[in-house]
Amino acid sequence: MKITLYPSFENVFIDKQLKGIFYPLCAVKLNDEQQTQLFFVSSNGVWTNEENQSDNNSDIYTKFTLVDNKYQFNGNIELYNGYEIVQDIFHLLELDFAKLGNEYLTNKTKTADYIQQIKTKLPLTENLDFDLDYYLQTFYEYSINKLNYQLNNEFGAFRKVIDGWKQTEKSPIIYEIDEEFEEIEIDAEELFPKNINLADYEKIGQVIGCEFFTDGNDSLLLYNPQDKTVLIVNNYL
Repeated sequence: MKITLYPSFENVFIDKQLKGIFYPLCAVKLNDEQQTQLFFVSSNGVWTNEENQSDNNSDIYTKFTLVDNKYQFNGNIELYNGYEIVQDIFHLLELDFAKLGNEYLTNKTKTADYIQQIKTKLPLTENLDFDLDYYLQTFYEYSINKLNYQLNNEFGAFRKVIDGWKQTEKSPIIYEIDEEFEEIEIDAEELFPKNINLADYEKIGQVIGCEFFTDGNDSLLLYNPQDKTVLIVNNYL
């Protein structure tokens, strides 16, 4: 498998409404005849409202359809609390980071300081369902990790660079899905709708959430080559 870190949003998703809700983590090209390319993605940064879950997305999983090697979203955008606010502020966060990202990295700006600074630049309205600090933390950690990788070819080094942690062993980026997934398989009838049968899906691998953010939510990638659907499964186990 060929792995590419931090693919652009436009190369991953068909639906622009997902920008700021899903983060592209890495692309993987399979060793099949079609040279299928899949993507590990994460919706860390926003909490979910279970009342708005659908057969294609819940707090446990998101099901995409692969169309021309991009993800088509068929779920309910209202699952993600504060999605309207995200659509208002994400572009502003991108502009700020494009202008000041190098400065944040050079100064080793800590997450709490970034959150305090950026709040003064945003048009904010009170929304008790939207955890703004968590969202800004996730955006910053993803962005600073990505920038540090682009500039210094270091992956997952956010805590070393910003917080002075010791460097860990080199990551394979994509890990094999381990035995903890068995617990998900055992509870599959409760976690997934009837139209999702895990036996139809190939286990591609998993990425570790805290290598991209500080959030411990890992992303598991499953692929059904028959109907070209992808499952991204959240794993806090």
